[in-house]
Amino acid sequence: MSTIHQSQFIPSRLDEVECIEEYRPGGFHPILIGYEFAHGRYKIIHKLGFGGSSTIWLARDKHNQSGALVTLKAMRADASSKSPDDLPEIYVPRLLQAAFPNCNGVFHTVEDSFRVQGPNGDHQFIVSPLAGPSVLAMSACPGRVSGSRRLRADLARSVAKHTANAIYRMHSAGFVHGDLTTSNILFRLSEKVLRWSDEDVYRYLGVPETEEVRSRGGGPPGPHAPASLVGSVENSKLMDAALLEESVLVIDFGQSYAIGHPPSDYQPGTVMHYQSPETRFEGRAGPEADVWALGCAIFEIRAGSPLFDSFFGSDTDILRQAVETLGRLPDPWWASFAERTRWFEEDGEPKSAQAQERFSIQACKSSIREKLREIGTQDDLPDADEGPMVERSGVRLLEEEVELLGDLLEKMLRYRPAQRIGMEEVIGHPWFRIRT
Repeated sequence: MSTIHQSQFIPSRLDEVECIEEYRPGGFHPILIGYEFAHGRYKIIHKLGFGGSSTIWLARDKHNQSGALVTLKAMRADASSKSPDDLPEIYVPRLLQAAFPNCNGVFHTVEDSFRVQGPNGDHQFIVSPLAGPSVLAMSACPGRVSGSRRLRADLARSVAKHTANAIYRMHSAGFVHGDLTTSNILFRLSEKVLRWSDEDVYRYLGVPETEEVRSRGGGPPGPHAPASLVGSVENSKLMDAALLEESVLVIDFGQSYAIGHPPSDYQPGTVMHYQSPETRFEGRAGPEADVWALGCAIFEIRAGSPLFDSFFGSDTDILRQAVETLGRLPDPWWASFAERTRWFEEDGEPKSAQAQERFSIQACKSSIREKLREIGTQDDLPDADEGPMVERSGVRLLEEEVELLGDLLEKMLRYRPAQRIGMEEVIGHPWFRIRT
């Protein structure tokens, strides 16, 4: 039975903050700017973000001669029950680093980990090198009414190749990633950023925005919550091409596991529009599910927008788009798609417009190659130069690339996992070798 927690605090007015009610026993550890951890080694200087299971902070490693900036991830107490040896976020990157010591930073590494006992319980802290914005964040469209903000064509292929090589190495080492999306592919920062002083950090990223935590009873917040909440750094602050390297890191191994030993209590956590059919309908993942997710990521890297749009947040809508694009689901999954009769005949073809007219959203036949040909056709002209990493508005894919990329994605996004190509064939595909 789930526990309902009564609201204790007045909601924050800050835009990018975690839910203040999650500062409770079993929840987040209260942290403020200036706090130090690991016997004074790491000093908090800014807030990078948060997720369902952690808050993420920018810290300075004072034991490092250069005082390098690092990412400090503070996990919830109820997500910290496993020992470091059993926590995939820690042991998987360490095993990958040992297996591929010369892989040139393809994987986000773990530099340190320690435990912190606080008012809400025992928390696992994980320290990693500071990295830049995600591919997803780089595709944001500030100021554009329509169209997508895409990476430069050759950079998109390079990012896709780096990512594919990372997944190939993971599979070669016997691991499934389990949660590959464009939010888990980060650009590397230049060395000068990692050596920023506190003054540099606040000049480029802004001074941390804070707000006093107020209880509904009017008294102090108590021991479980921080005295104030800290707003997260805006992603756009780190999107200056002068601060970034044109290479990426694959992160977030919380859903990873050894291929030969999947956890008995494994619960797939991939977002809906990246979930493979076998994950969605049968709750299972594996190397083939990584191939499916990578196919979705490669499309998004090149197009600047997802192959299956999760705008409405509906699993049914994602399935509709998949059938539009890839055709009828195999049995018995087709029968499990209960809402299919709204839009599709039993052979998977869309019903007539007349038969669908009572629905606000209608299905129409499409394909991966048609979607690739649409790239650039809906772009607005930007008001200003968007930088050397971004493709100019209105640039469309040449037919040669449509055919090659379409061939690759069609082989990666086959419904049946046994029919998808493996990672060795993926990284050897000629699409990665196109010259522009």
